[in-house]
Amino acid sequence: MYQKLLPKGAEVLVEQQKIDQATLSVAEQINREYADKKVAFLTIMNGGMIFASELSLHLNIDMEMDYLQLSRYGKSTTGGQLVWKYQPEIHMHNKHVILCDDIYDQGHTLKAAHDWCLLKGAASVKSVVLVYKKHDRGYADYEPEYTALKIDDHYIFGYGMDLEERLRHLRAIYYLPDA
Repeated sequence: MYQKLLPKGAEVLVEQQKIDQATLSVAEQINREYADKKVAFLTIMNGGMIFASELSLHLNIDMEMDYLQLSRYGKSTTGGQLVWKYQPEIHMHNKHVILCDDIYDQGHTLKAAHDWCLLKGAASVKSVVLVYKKHDRGYADYEPEYTALKIDDHYIFGYGMDLEERLRHLRAIYYLPDA
């Protein structure tokens, strides 16, 4: 379906069916843990939007939804300085915050959002990510509590993750083997 959009050499890493199964599994974990709690569900934009949308449809918890926009990448493939573009408007005081993002790579974005939520008075803050990249460059003091998929260290795109700000809308996760 997307062949004409894909860069030369791109291959499917994770099919949509596997993403759907992993998303449902994470949703079940969150539903158990947050059954009787007031939750602020915050999507980290832009990457988290597709996963957060799909995940939220499977959540059966009392939650408000909002988003924040915080980035290290922009059009680059390597991280730079953190830039806050939008902060949520909902009040987090005494709420249990769930941060939802597309990927845990090095953890700088999630760690900054986590610390900011605590400063705003959140009762607790936990993170859920679609993809956890397996490598040794991660933030030593921070990891997401919920992970749908663990993958090897590839440059990936699709299902919310971009390739130079494009191709987030693809239904599977792709990678470039030679990148």
